[in-house]
Amino acid sequence: MQAQKHDVVVVGSGAGGATVARELSRAGMNVIVVERGEDKFPLPLSIATSKEGIDIYQAFGAGGATVLCNGNGVRALEQDLAGLGIDLEREYCELEAELQIAPIAESLLSENGSLKLLEILDASGIHMKRMPKFVDPGKCVGCGMCSLGCPNGAKWSAVEFFGDALSHGAEIIYNTAVEKVLIENHRAVGIEASGPAGKVRIAADVVILAAGGLKTPVILQSSGFDKAGRRLFIDLCEIWQGVTPEIDISREAPMQLVYTDMAQSHRISLSTVHLRNKEKIKYYCGDKADLFVDANWIGILVKIGDESVGRVFADGTIAKGVTANDRKKFEEGGVMAREILRKAGAADEAIIKLDRVYGGHNGATAAIGDLVNTDLQTEVSNLFVCDGSVLPFAPGLPPVLTIMALAKRLANHLV
Repeated sequence: MQAQKHDVVVVGSGAGGATVARELSRAGMNVIVVERGEDKFPLPLSIATSKEGIDIYQAFGAGGATVLCNGNGVRALEQDLAGLGIDLEREYCELEAELQIAPIAESLLSENGSLKLLEILDASGIHMKRMPKFVDPGKCVGCGMCSLGCPNGAKWSAVEFFGDALSHGAEIIYNTAVEKVLIENHRAVGIEASGPAGKVRIAADVVILAAGGLKTPVILQSSGFDKAGRRLFIDLCEIWQGVTPEIDISREAPMQLVYTDMAQSHRISLSTVHLRNKEKIKYYCGDKADLFVDANWIGILVKIGDESVGRVFADGTIAKGVTANDRKKFEEGGVMAREILRKAGAADEAIIKLDRVYGGHNGATAAIGDLVNTDLQTEVSNLFVCDGSVLPFAPGLPPVLTIMALAKRLANHLV
């Protein structure tokens, strides 16, 4: 068992872990990042399935889920967190400037695709808009591979922050799964993990858990925090599809348009999606696949802020279903999805809802107000959490920018 000593050990390398590691190493602190996955590209998608049969997406490896996300940079839960005394305006502005976050460039949208759809919807009073992205339009070729790992370097990922952290003296260990936090006299003093060479202990003055909404609560429970994992949201999603003979979005980046009129009040957002792979279309659409394989079509992703009534158990198993209130939100979102598809030219008989319900924005398992305070510190001194686990409510929107903003705020608190 190896013993090492650092100022800070960060567990996980996604949006929260990479950001806080970079900020602290830039400030001159001795930082080590421990990542359970590999240093390779693209990362494999990991799917956890709840006892109720819902698939929940996660990613392990360099950059975490930022490598496999669609590059959407929105201020999720901004007002809610401000209501708790967490003002992220400065952090949002800094990140938006650095990552050059802006509505997806018109050059990446086609005249007979999203631009035409926007014109039609605007004339109908439906306020869909271009999704804010951390995507370089000069490098994006519209291949649709964002969620598989951008092959062209157009989409920002947390891997870029690691180069900066390394240049400022940070260390990163891969293929090493943290099992528990070492605590002495009610103070975090390091972590214990298992890696290729066996058990390893890393001593540190500060421990920051950023292993994601499904893994962080397991580590916390192993470390004596019985309340961890007793709440869970995943931003449940379902997809509507419609054949649109006159509108073709197949050559555009995914999730290019977003509808947020219901986002704050109802935790419901809608965005455009598309698949090119015919085999995947057949897989997802089943006996309706023939409608879409050789046709122009638009998918509308309905994302809801689901009730945080799921649970992550100490052994990593998950309980998460769809509640009556969740179904009501899906019904509300479905009404708008069908209306958008109709305005786009889809006939009622050419509109379907896919059977599959899934999620991937995992949080509330170590929420602000439950397990951590507004500085993201637990009841144990110098033990912090900095990932989606701390979000107290399901946003119904991509949370990556908000997690990064929280990480910058935490770093400022620690420096």
